[in-house]
Amino acid sequence: MKVIEFNDQALDSAPTVLVLGYFDGLHRGHQALFTKARELAAEKQATISVLTFPESPTLVFKKFETSLLKHLTSTAKRQALFAANGVDFLYLTPFTSHFAKLTSHDFIVKYLRRLNVLAIVTGFDYHFGSDHGSLKALSAYEVYQVPQVSDGGEKISSTRIRQALAQGDVTLANRLLGYPYEVSGLVVHGEARGRTIGYPTANIESKAHQHLPASGVYVVDIEVAGKRYRGMASIGYNDTFGGTTKTLEVNIFDFHDEIYGETVTVYFLKFIRGMIKFDGVEALIAQMQDDARLSRAE
Repeated sequence: MKVIEFNDQALDSAPTVLVLGYFDGLHRGHQALFTKARELAAEKQATISVLTFPESPTLVFKKFETSLLKHLTSTAKRQALFAANGVDFLYLTPFTSHFAKLTSHDFIVKYLRRLNVLAIVTGFDYHFGSDHGSLKALSAYEVYQVPQVSDGGEKISSTRIRQALAQGDVTLANRLLGYPYEVSGLVVHGEARGRTIGYPTANIESKAHQHLPASGVYVVDIEVAGKRYRGMASIGYNDTFGGTTKTLEVNIFDFHDEIYGETVTVYFLKFIRGMIKFDGVEALIAQMQDDARLSRAE
């Protein structure tokens, strides 16, 4: 897959099926669009292209808060998911105030007409342009609007996945995504308390602006240097020891190497329990033994 900044440079001229949307998380609802795009591309002997934004359009319309910079996937994961869904060309353009003012006609002239578009695939609720143009504005193209994809009687959406993560329900989030939710980050030095009680942890600092699941203990897999290990993760403030900073720590089973400075990926598989402030270290150790048994059994 080729990643291209949509600006004044020459764009690919091959006949293409264009998929439009933002695609935070590339969940099962999004994947349905790419299933249709692959079908059309095979039929028309065309490539598959995506025109999207590196950051959320809501940055232009809402008062800034840190959460607006958070994503369900890192940039690297998002691009890997596009490639896995058959995308040949990923065109990125920033969603700026200027872009937000483009009418549907301007969008067609400045963007769509610069590509050799044979067909367009969108979601059922897609609209575009400052005039909220309907798909009728795209009458010069073959347009395929993919119906809503539901789970449990509700629409699959990035918002619903974020809500599930905020409640610690990674089982639901994973089902809606169609793959395990993951967070990548650097292994850094922490307080090293886990080592003193027989449960050393990798303290992970994520720079990817990703959503962390709710505070609690989780069954996880962790990928280190291309190899996956089972473990249990703790997200919280180390209440038993009076901690004040929210951390992500993973006890990696049957692993003894030092990996400071390495980038690892944590895959959240199941919520075990919420955070508990224990009366003493002995009670904490007993609970961690139970957590480890459950995690190994999953």
